[in-house]
Amino acid sequence: MTNLLTVLLRPKSITDIIGQEHILKSGGLIHQMLKYKKIYSLIFYGPPGIGKTSLAQVLCNELNLDYTIFIPSIEKKEKIIKVLDLVKKNNNKLHVLIIDEIHRLNRDKQDILLPFLENGLITVFATTTENPYFTINPAIRSRCQIIELNPLNPIDIFKNLKMMISRNKIKNLIISDKNLMKICEVTNGDYRSTLNIIDILINLYPNHEINEEILTNVLKNKFIIASHYGDTHYNLLSALHKSLRGSDPDAAIYYTAQLLAQGDLISLNRRLIACAYEDIGLANPQLCDRVINATKAAIEVGMPECVQIYGDIVIEMCLSPKSNSGYLAINEAIKDVEGGKIYPIPLHLCDQSYSSAAKLNRKGYKYPHDFGGYVKQQYLPIKLGNVKYYKMNKNGIEEKLNYWLKLQKNK
Repeated sequence: MTNLLTVLLRPKSITDIIGQEHILKSGGLIHQMLKYKKIYSLIFYGPPGIGKTSLAQVLCNELNLDYTIFIPSIEKKEKIIKVLDLVKKNNNKLHVLIIDEIHRLNRDKQDILLPFLENGLITVFATTTENPYFTINPAIRSRCQIIELNPLNPIDIFKNLKMMISRNKIKNLIISDKNLMKICEVTNGDYRSTLNIIDILINLYPNHEINEEILTNVLKNKFIIASHYGDTHYNLLSALHKSLRGSDPDAAIYYTAQLLAQGDLISLNRRLIACAYEDIGLANPQLCDRVINATKAAIEVGMPECVQIYGDIVIEMCLSPKSNSGYLAINEAIKDVEGGKIYPIPLHLCDQSYSSAAKLNRKGYKYPHDFGGYVKQQYLPIKLGNVKYYKMNKNGIEEKLNYWLKLQKNK
């Protein structure tokens, strides 16, 4: 029998679940399901190690339901088919299929479940660390309630561990409250990782007091935030972009540090360049060039020396004036084009490089340089009227960029 703490301390009842008060409290969805003995297909969505699968199993136990756990990463779809056949043989007795990490189940395999979900012959409890709106078939998603689970509070984990120690469920751990709390904090709400660390300490340092030196050796380089393939990665990129746009250098540097810890410089560079042109744009065009040069330099230098490059350029982006006038203009134009507003180009703007162009009335173009660099003439299609895609922003140097054109139009 395994002695892994993650298995030995797996919750047996709903009272063993840590955190998640928003769904377990009176009136919460899980609380109501237990109260009225009603079951629905659910998708448990949240970061790793917070008890998604444990909650699914506990819910089945509390409601006395038969269930099967399917792990797409290591098991084949034939297991699902066997479960479905079993349901048929048992006269459609309610059976719960717990799909651990459903985002790893190919979409065509997800579709196997559809007719059984549609007819109520099976209930699915699916867990995922990925955004279900990106990774789960809409047809499956629409037949399930999505429940987002929150990262666990380190204090709640600490209290739970202290209780387990007092009940002798965690044995031979000699550690101060300060160092125990440090473990809870460094694991970022991942209870499974917390138990894995404690398991190592118990088995590799038996009868030793766990001091800071031992703890440092065990924790060193263990927690580099989340995999850059996960939903957390995209949330970090979003948070960085919004902090840059909001001119908060402290927040931007913090999220940059997390992304650097993941080591995915390509995604970080793409986001910085996109932000430069979307949110700084015409207010400081030269900074857009500097962002491109900085990201190229960072790739050339590599880790760890490149971190200073990111520090400088991220702070400069935060301190820069902002303008999204170019972003708004191009997107409004794209909206019109995609909406079918494709109108004839004014004839005088059409190609006139061939000798017979005049016969097709391709004439009348006024060459601006012959008029001092500016001449008023029709450029937009007539049917678009006086549409204004570009609306000037007065931040930074954008107003100065508009100054010359304004003078010409007022002549």
